[in-house]
Amino acid sequence: MWLLPLLLLALFLPATVCFAAKASPDKAPENPADAPVQRLQTLLTRKNASKDALRKLETELEQARSAKSDGPNGAKATFFLARTQQEIAKRSGLKADWFKAADTFGACAERFPKYQLAPDALLHRGTIRLQRLSDPDGAQGDFMTLRRLYPRSPHASTAAKLLSRIPKATASSIKKPDIPDPTPDPPATQRTASADKPLLINVRPKNSGASARVILDLDSRVKYRYQILEHRKNKGLAGRIYIDLIGARPRPGLADSAQVSGGILKHIRVAPKDADSTRVVMDYTELGDYRVTALDSPFRLVIDAFKSAEVKAATPPPVAAQEDNAPQSFAAPKGTRKKLAADLVEQLGLSVHTIMIDAGHGGKDPGARGYGLQEKDVTLRMALILGKVLKQRGYHVLYTRTTDDFIALEERTSLANAKKADLFISVHCNASTDPGIHGLETYSLNLARTPDAVRVAARENSVTDKNISDLQMILTDLMLTSKIKESLDLARGLQRQGLAALRDKWAVNDHGNREAPFYVLMGAKMPSSLVEMGYITNKTEAARLKTDVYLKILANGIADGIGEYKQQIERYTAK
Repeated sequence: MWLLPLLLLALFLPATVCFAAKASPDKAPENPADAPVQRLQTLLTRKNASKDALRKLETELEQARSAKSDGPNGAKATFFLARTQQEIAKRSGLKADWFKAADTFGACAERFPKYQLAPDALLHRGTIRLQRLSDPDGAQGDFMTLRRLYPRSPHASTAAKLLSRIPKATASSIKKPDIPDPTPDPPATQRTASADKPLLINVRPKNSGASARVILDLDSRVKYRYQILEHRKNKGLAGRIYIDLIGARPRPGLADSAQVSGGILKHIRVAPKDADSTRVVMDYTELGDYRVTALDSPFRLVIDAFKSAEVKAATPPPVAAQEDNAPQSFAAPKGTRKKLAADLVEQLGLSVHTIMIDAGHGGKDPGARGYGLQEKDVTLRMALILGKVLKQRGYHVLYTRTTDDFIALEERTSLANAKKADLFISVHCNASTDPGIHGLETYSLNLARTPDAVRVAARENSVTDKNISDLQMILTDLMLTSKIKESLDLARGLQRQGLAALRDKWAVNDHGNREAPFYVLMGAKMPSSLVEMGYITNKTEAARLKTDVYLKILANGIADGIGEYKQQIERYTAK
């Protein structure tokens, strides 16, 4: 009789297992925070995320944290709740919102010290305390804690720099970045160390039909950086220029906003970017080209904007005696344009002399495997071959590794930054569950735009404990500082020339240049690219990757791509 129940159980068990397997896709996500974090990430890629949308996400993340307050979900929900509150505070400007964001970042760091973004939480809270809440003592505690608990974090060096500034900072000298202060500066007797900063004395705009000029008058020389930005309404077209004046502050009473009529220049805004710099943003109806010129005696910056490249070509650059005139009235400078262009290329870091080559993976991290190959071995061979080719072409070459060593992803670009490399090239082998896939592809740093890019980035990032959605979120914070456009131009040249070299001998699929949040590229202060040399999981390409012949031909193609990029950025010196 006891056999009958067992027989019935055996007949029923497979159906139960099958039913469970079919039902599993319908289960709720393991982490309730995943969906609102993904929505937040998408929202922050837009130009004008509204406070209402952010408030709604704040509520969702609070609910996600309450639903599962411990473990990975609790940590993730808390951190991105703080990030949401931070974005709300940026838009509202309310001190109460800044306090709320700081408190939530603190809760994340204190409750989840082993969470991979705990150092980020401490850095965010310290920065808010220093720049928004006039609390240098609290900020000092956060930065010191970050350095003590997470000495290997890439944020430790940032914390050290911020710490060095705190003794000079007081409540009266800390400005609110991005939010113009409508009140005048305190009397001279009340000023702190900020009074020693260079002053932006005046902003002088002038429209002249198809061109426009803005002159920034300063009381002493300053370092500066500038960039062109997308048009606010016409996506994909240029429409704004910003220029950051490092170490400068606006003079008391200087207008923080001005409308301009009569030409392509429409609006100018002036505001502290952070505690140590001032940003000037110029909006244009049309922007085909532009030029920034520094003049002395007295020091000023002249920003010329043009409706088209043809207008720029017909307009000589300003000279010291004539900068107040309309752009078209200038006489051409005498003789030294090529030298001035070469000097500008050098000063702005637009030359290529030193290249750091990164052999992917290494040591305890073998990377992808296939047909008797390990990715870490192929990438090391390629790095040494590529280095030899580049040295023969006159470049100074550095390596992240020359032996079978493990190097953390975040340390690789740190090495390039420390050595002041001009380019960072990381070489890898691709892999797929489909053995039929083969070909060459090249990546630069950005948000992933395709499922394949997400897949490749997830595999290459597997050595770090940050997941792909966390990396995409972190990238939204890096977009303003990373050389996104330059890296894309570099990747395109490497793909084009690498493919051309290989196709002289083999049939190679072109997977193009793509963008994805590769952790190994994050933090690079120079143009950077990741080259997937071929699929180690494809029998034919694995056989090629075993040979030095394939790697040498590809190395020459990559070197040609670097040369193409170098020629592109130095083209002005040849005019």
